Amino acid sequence: MDHDAVEPLYRAWLAPDRSTRLEILKAVPAPGPIALRSRYRHLRDPIAPDGPLQPGLEPSQWREVLDLETEGDLAIRRGDHDRARKAFTQLAEHESTAGHRVVRIHALIGAGDVARAVDEVDSAIAAYEEALSLSVTDRYRFGQLRALVPLGYLTIAYASAGTATERFTLAESLAAELEDPLYRANAALGLADCAERSGDLNGAIDLASTAYTAFEQVGSPIGKANAAHRTGALLHRAGRLAEASPWLEQAHSLYVEIRDPVGLTNVLSGLGDLHLDRQDFEPAERWYTAGLQEAKEARLPRARAHALQDIARLARGRGQWADAVTKFEQALAAYREIDDINGVTHALDKIAEAQAELEQPDAVVRTRLESVFSVEAFRAAHRDERSQREYRNRFAQAYSRALAAAITHGDANVFAVVADCLAGRRLAGLIEAGAPTSGQELELLQGLLAHADQRLVQHRRQPRDVEGESRREQRIRLLGSMGIRYGLADKAELSLDDQLAAVYLPPERDGAPLLASAPTGAHLLQLLADPTESDRIGWLWRPPGEPPRLGFSKLDGTTRELLDTLCGDESARIQLHIWDLRPLASVLPPGFTDSLMSAPEQRLLIVPVGELWMIPWSAVPLSDQTVLGEHVRYAVCPSLMVQRLLAARAAEAGTPISIDGDTTVDVWRSPLVEHHDLTGIDTDARLDLRPLPSSAEARARLRDGGEMMVVIGHGRPAPGMGHYLEFDHADWLVPADLLGASTPRRLALLACGAGSISQTRPSDPISLATLALAARSDEVLATVGELGDSHPAARYAEQILNGMAHCSLPDALHRATRWLLSDGDMRAEPIFHWAPLIPVGTVLDAA
Repeated sequence: MDHDAVEPLYRAWLAPDRSTRLEILKAVPAPGPIALRSRYRHLRDPIAPDGPLQPGLEPSQWREVLDLETEGDLAIRRGDHDRARKAFTQLAEHESTAGHRVVRIHALIGAGDVARAVDEVDSAIAAYEEALSLSVTDRYRFGQLRALVPLGYLTIAYASAGTATERFTLAESLAAELEDPLYRANAALGLADCAERSGDLNGAIDLASTAYTAFEQVGSPIGKANAAHRTGALLHRAGRLAEASPWLEQAHSLYVEIRDPVGLTNVLSGLGDLHLDRQDFEPAERWYTAGLQEAKEARLPRARAHALQDIARLARGRGQWADAVTKFEQALAAYREIDDINGVTHALDKIAEAQAELEQPDAVVRTRLESVFSVEAFRAAHRDERSQREYRNRFAQAYSRALAAAITHGDANVFAVVADCLAGRRLAGLIEAGAPTSGQELELLQGLLAHADQRLVQHRRQPRDVEGESRREQRIRLLGSMGIRYGLADKAELSLDDQLAAVYLPPERDGAPLLASAPTGAHLLQLLADPTESDRIGWLWRPPGEPPRLGFSKLDGTTRELLDTLCGDESARIQLHIWDLRPLASVLPPGFTDSLMSAPEQRLLIVPVGELWMIPWSAVPLSDQTVLGEHVRYAVCPSLMVQRLLAARAAEAGTPISIDGDTTVDVWRSPLVEHHDLTGIDTDARLDLRPLPSSAEARARLRDGGEMMVVIGHGRPAPGMGHYLEFDHADWLVPADLLGASTPRRLALLACGAGSISQTRPSDPISLATLALAARSDEVLATVGELGDSHPAARYAEQILNGMAHCSLPDALHRATRWLLSDGDMRAEPIFHWAPLIPVGTVLDAA
């Protein structure tokens, strides 16, 4: 390598200490070639190891290493991937140190660059991650920086934009500390992609144009080309075509000048898009054809897939629908070869649009469902909840359009599959695959969080001046109080959610078995908000003995506000009365209420997805005089897949849920609860209450339970874990405690929020109640929201328990609700005295 910095860098590399190396480099400007610049930044890094960095290194060895690195780097730029791979393989053989492995790190980064260029994604990730690990161990921060940037791009493509943002942010910080403006600009360009993926288009444009300015200042043609292309593409996406054009034209000139085949194919696509949007089909075709030819010649599979998609879009623009289907299918196959989920879903979306133009409704529904399968398979392959949630949100349109297609064409099986995916696949995974065991770190984090919240509650329980209490505190004492956000919350949430993410099931491909698993003698009602339009509710309603009906309902502002209240602050929820729930009628299918009211003894299985889980269904008015809980025997189930697995589990057990004969009921009542003492249990109910002597024994019995158990305690929402139940002073039950448990077949959790979910969860209502359902319990009585620690609430709960001695939970709750509301005065009381208690599980057909 012929460069002025080669010789002084060599001397600095062998200098005995940092001050000497800095003196040598004092008059040396930062070199441009990466092989030299990387060493220059490292030598100036205050945390780099003391010298000499490579004792005994000969000048000829120094130059040979630099030559191989430069040769590999230039070969990648030319698209000569075979030559680049060979150069970096040879480079790895020149590593001569055991604890300062800069040569090996550069060889790994080069190998990752080659693998990334030819879409060998797994190999690229492995190479970059090994380089990153070695760089951290050897205190080589510029090596960390070089590995983080490409890892960030791979992360945004194949995992989470949130994780990618973290990597680019760290890279930007390292670049600032190491005073390398080129990599700082590269990191900013990566953050522009993250901003675009997160929906902040204007922010992405600002970041990309800022990166261009930085590349221009340091004189980097490839950096300028990349930033110009991204800025132009983002402006185009924002509909600012006139502004986009000069950026893309400049990027094209730069890519031609430096002969970067990847950049060139990308910008050829962007230039074609400008003409396609103006319906200038002939110039668009020339640009697209040039892009496909370039991709083939450079052997770039990703660029080839994009070019095939472009040519398909051209056919679509010309209204050549049959030809468009054929060409999009070619692009789809190319995207599947490289496992590009964005390309796959885009191709499937356009195929479905073309099939609709060709009046092929069955094909449209199949294609829309295939798009959901593709996203779900991608989600199931990830083992962290953030990525699963991000992909659900990122591809919300795929779910929304599949739901719309199912409803438009009356395909209940497809609706059931898509709705079940949106309902979540983790609880079903727990039932099918068995629960993971919670780790000590998770238990410690959740314990600390609960302890912090419990200290606050203890403080509030100290004797106070009654006159100074708020009106709310005078009127009620809830089985719960507000949790407080502490610093450990986020980490605790990730720990639990990531454990559950590991059992996420791939989707069912046929909805018929899901629908067939629901009891035929009961109404089935599945409800969910459209993923892209929260005020539109999709529903499937199957009356007994009739085919399913499908549709959308539109929510008005009052109903939207009510749902926000049910998912929001407790102080608003506890003031709700029966009449406040009247707007929920707009959530229900047309004719549903009339059908329920047309006959007595109706049964109903409700599968509410997302925020609809928080509805206190018992109090939903069916008429001016009747609420759902007093007219219908119902249960709430997290998803149809869970319902199917519960049905299979019951069939395998071979014994009915209802209990015949005297029943021993294990009972734990927290000494901190004022009411709910179970003194109202009927002596004729054949329930033999067995109080447990300690919270430790209660915990053990809950994890290895018998037929029935009642747990009474203060429950609290807690950021991170969602909820915990206070067993005793400094003793709490958290959701992780039920992982791997064998809970009682029938479980009553008389505690605030034991069945509640966080408003931020888009699917899988993870709570103590649903985790018990996934563990062993067939029926769980639990709460959504706050239950009063009051005399009416206690008597209502006791009536339900009395009934459970003779019948199933839905029947028991139905009878207790009729008993409670036979007192006309109770109808005027706030519903927190009774309605938050819901039956979680399934319903049985009438005998």
